[in-house]
Amino acid sequence: MILILAYSLISLFIAWIWVDYFRLIDIHNKNSLIHVIVAFLLGGGSVFVVFGFHDYILDGHQLQINGNIVNDLAYAIFQVGMLEEFSKILAFSIFFLLFRSHLKEPIDYLMYVSVCALGFSAVEHVTYFSISGPEIINGRAILSTVGHMFDTSIIAYGLILFKFKPEKNSFLTIIACFLLASLAHGIYDFFLMYPPIHQFGWIFTVLYFLVTISVFAVILNNSINNSPYFSYREIIDSSFVFKRLFIYYCIVFGAQFLLTLWDHDLEWSVRSIAFSVVFSGVIVILTIGRLSRFNLIKGRWEKIKLEFPFKFNSDSSQTKSRISIKGENFNEAHINPFMETYFYLKPVSRNSNYLREKKLAYMEHKVVSKKNEVFYIIRIYESDQTSTYSIHLLRAKLTYPNMANDKYPIAGVLRVENPNATSEARSIKKYAFREYAVLLPVGT
Repeated sequence: MILILAYSLISLFIAWIWVDYFRLIDIHNKNSLIHVIVAFLLGGGSVFVVFGFHDYILDGHQLQINGNIVNDLAYAIFQVGMLEEFSKILAFSIFFLLFRSHLKEPIDYLMYVSVCALGFSAVEHVTYFSISGPEIINGRAILSTVGHMFDTSIIAYGLILFKFKPEKNSFLTIIACFLLASLAHGIYDFFLMYPPIHQFGWIFTVLYFLVTISVFAVILNNSINNSPYFSYREIIDSSFVFKRLFIYYCIVFGAQFLLTLWDHDLEWSVRSIAFSVVFSGVIVILTIGRLSRFNLIKGRWEKIKLEFPFKFNSDSSQTKSRISIKGENFNEAHINPFMETYFYLKPVSRNSNYLREKKLAYMEHKVVSKKNEVFYIIRIYESDQTSTYSIHLLRAKLTYPNMANDKYPIAGVLRVENPNATSEARSIKKYAFREYAVLLPVGT
């Protein structure tokens, strides 16, 4: 009984990690915690829909895993994936009917669908922890939890496209996304269930999971960018989000260690947690690292690509390539406050041969290149606001130090080479780096 209570508390805490995540990234129109609780309870209750289907509707007609690839894939997609996605979206549908007026922006749909999925996974966690023991806590805390959110979020994304991008989407988009969610869920489970690859199927599951993280990141980013309440004044502090999630998962690791120690000796428990830290820890870092990075561009719909959330960067000064997480690795919280405002650019170098001195500037737009690099289009004035100006680009300094006095951001000043360029991004054909400068508020 004590272990069941402990597993229940841990499952609730795991769910809270991602509820809090959504509350951190929901920057434009905050949602009520009461509605979150209702969505979570509906999601938890949806588990019984699955039980009901198995006991009454599929009774005597259920597929069974038998080692035949077609049979087992059908089992994973239809009997597991489609049934569970139907149950979770049913929970969200009830929530939608009750609180439709509270869903005002795309991220609301993703948040409440994900909370329904968190309720479903929390009930699952207690069951699996009770059967397999505490050793699986960390793996399920990241893989299964985020996997459930991602799968159902595909359906939510169909709803978002239908509602917020209707010129290119119809009701069939929602149906297609439901089928994609069922397929995504089924493939994840298939690698774990298919007997011929039972010993190493988890490797494919992990690699597949990492690809889904990249897709999830784009879905989240697009939802925030297309909020009717979008404002560059509202920012996501990516460093804070990452640190908060990291601390949460450290607590989960600690809880697993204590529960493992309940049933085993110290030496065995230390070995077990060491393996979890190495295996699950890497997945946690990649996941929270990618999901804490956002490019906030008003009205932008980024294309979804199937890719890993990390990349290999070749450094000519080193003999080995290093791995980095995809997405901009600078904190937009430092530069975004300067959007659509006047500010000063002060050269970092005392021997500046380009800006030479502090110049007045105005930040007009924020754009993203084909390589997903963020640039800011600015005007640099000769003297005051009434004087002539030239169009330049700013690119955040990605290496340290990238802040002056731990307060003001440093950015690269890029001169636009084509003389007829305007603040319209398409008119900028060529640009070249000139020097680094500090962004200072007017009056500084």
